[in-house]
Amino acid sequence: MAKPNTRQVDRLIRDTEARLKRIRNGEVSALSGSEQARFVAHVGRGCVKVVRGKSTSKADRAADAVFAGAEERVAAELQAARTARQAVINEAATAAVTRKTESRWW
Repeated sequence: MAKPNTRQVDRLIRDTEARLKRIRNGEVSALSGSEQARFVAHVGRGCVKVVRGKSTSKADRAADAVFAGAEERVAAELQAARTARQAVINEAATAAVTRKTESRWW
């Protein structure tokens, strides 16, 4: 059986794993544009609270929630990519078995 061509899916998996690692390390650049904007807005609100001498706990929780949501979304994308890779492998195996059972050389 020839090896199935999974290069594109493998590259997507590698990129998604790297992005997930960056999100877990707290890198803002790994977030999407809308998530970055929400994060900056929450940090700004927290700065205002600090200047006024008030608690920043709500802004901190909201900023953490942005990262948690992004991590959950990227983890789901990674799982979907892995599932797609397995589907490509299964499809190639099915085609090989079909080809072998249909070819009667005698």
